[in-house]
Amino acid sequence: MKTDYLDLVQFHASPSQQTLETHGALEAAQALKQAGKVRFIGMSSTLPNLLDHVEMGVFDVFQIPYSAVEREHESVISAASEAGAGIVIRGGAAKGAPSEGKQAGTQWERWQQVDLDDLLEDMTSMAFILRFTFSHPDMDTNIVGTINPAHLQDNINVLLKGPLPQDVYTEAKRRLDAVGLRPQT
Repeated sequence: MKTDYLDLVQFHASPSQQTLETHGALEAAQALKQAGKVRFIGMSSTLPNLLDHVEMGVFDVFQIPYSAVEREHESVISAASEAGAGIVIRGGAAKGAPSEGKQAGTQWERWQQVDLDDLLEDMTSMAFILRFTFSHPDMDTNIVGTINPAHLQDNINVLLKGPLPQDVYTEAKRRLDAVGLRPQT
């Protein structure tokens, strides 16, 4: 890899604090960081273990699922950010929008529960979800996959429009809350 260090070593699958401590994985990552072989230690995490991970105070970065129809982690994203960690959102588009050929599954069912069509204006549902995700004030970056160069350009064009207007974001969250699609506390 022609480097003397890794920028980020990240744990996946949201292991419990006990698992991390029992098997020495976190201790090993911290030793690598102290030796300058790793710059940052991250955790791809979900509830319920995410709360413990934030409280441990050892992770520099959290990768957390989030979208308009997957808001469970919304408030914990803010707590992790306030604790000084960087926030990487995963699933902010792919697991959030009912796009062509994906009108099935949990996200589609959740989308059907809430009436957001009048908020879309000239946006597709995918554009709306992507901009909703980017509207979270504590998100630092978002993993947005693409299937081809044209899809990449579409995503870039959407994101160049910026986050949703504040009134649209607020109204969408109100409607999502009303049908039970709200953050867990």
